[in-house]
Amino acid sequence: MMKKIILGFLIFLIPLITWAENITDKVTITIDNYKDEKITDDNELTYITVSKDKVIKIESMEEVDGIYIVYELSSQKGLLKYNDETENLGENNFLHEYQKLKSKTKTLEITYNEDVKIAEIYLLSEGALPSFVETWLPPYEKADLLLFSTHSDDEQLFFLGLIPTYIARGANVQVVYFTNHNDNPKRLHEQLHGLYTVGVRNYPIIGFIPDAWSTTLDGAIKNMNKSNITVDDALKFEVENIRRFKPLVIVGHDEKGEYSHGQHILNTYILKDAILKANDKDYDLESFNKDGLWDTPKLYLHLYKENPIIMDYDTPLEYFDGKTAYEVSKEGYSKHNSQQWTWFTAWINGKNNEFTKATDIKTYSPLEFGLYRSLVGVDINKNDMFENLTLRKDEVKEDEKAKDTDERNEKLDQKKISNESMMAICLIAASFLILIIVLICYKKKN
Repeated sequence: MMKKIILGFLIFLIPLITWAENITDKVTITIDNYKDEKITDDNELTYITVSKDKVIKIESMEEVDGIYIVYELSSQKGLLKYNDETENLGENNFLHEYQKLKSKTKTLEITYNEDVKIAEIYLLSEGALPSFVETWLPPYEKADLLLFSTHSDDEQLFFLGLIPTYIARGANVQVVYFTNHNDNPKRLHEQLHGLYTVGVRNYPIIGFIPDAWSTTLDGAIKNMNKSNITVDDALKFEVENIRRFKPLVIVGHDEKGEYSHGQHILNTYILKDAILKANDKDYDLESFNKDGLWDTPKLYLHLYKENPIIMDYDTPLEYFDGKTAYEVSKEGYSKHNSQQWTWFTAWINGKNNEFTKATDIKTYSPLEFGLYRSLVGVDINKNDMFENLTLRKDEVKEDEKAKDTDERNEKLDQKKISNESMMAICLIAASFLILIIVLICYKKKN
């Protein structure tokens, strides 16, 4: 009932909401008086290179309230100047960076500390942002669930439904990619679009291992070694992230790599060691000194046969307007335009797009996981990775309840002490009064 009331109220408010407009077509952007249309062609695959000593000048016919910059491969630190304001850019190294201005303006200037490649610059008016603008937040300080996805799109495929399910629960879901696609930047953009679609707002961690195909663990290690990266380098990377995010639950790939992808196999091979090393004070002193130790309560692996659980991704989620986790993840995968020709598309949608629920997927089922390691006992209900655990947000509520209880008990104790003190004072006063009466009576008698 309450949801219907809130929905009705929102429907009433919608006509009153001011929507931001993309006013880029009313803006002139020049670099040393040169205009390059690639920076405003609404195409993430085209870009310009801006030297560190060049000034990007933006002049608008309408007032600008926000700027959205899409970089080609990575951002650089820079300065945004307008009116009497100077703001930092690129501080978080987000590939897609939105900056709301402190005051509206028609003229802006941007400079960078290093050469930078920019794919797009969008200028927006005041109001609620259009859907294509991604307002990323830094990675979490602490995660409830840490997902070690190997490639861009694995989080939407073999971990299909996982992210929207737990985001809908209010969990802090942090994604860490084992590899990168720096040789194919369009996959980096697809990665962010897909994550944003399934509800992720905290920026992912992207690894330093190049994407490379193999069908075995040895093959994956050899490919990695060709880039002068060792198994210990990869192990330190995973340990650093476990210590940094201190997750309650870690989720990893099938030990056999789902379809025998060597890097999936390697990711989980290392993860099984990393979860132990993260609690070893003698391993990697640098990350130990920075973030301390962490002993993760639970580790689940995809398709692991022992202590199995079956996830439910087919129940409508109020958080996603009644869509199921399966439907949300399908939308997330659809953002990976470069992968739509692959067999993954038929795997997730059905050969003729006939799949309507996650249980329709029989091969490498995204519903099947096993509890590889637990510090909090085995699962009884076998349908929730947080069985026997409390989400961070609920821990805060419990702490607040405990604090309220302590304060209430303290007040009761103070009241009790106050009452006891008053009784003691009354007894003393009564005793003193009795003594006076006795003395008066004694004097009269004598």
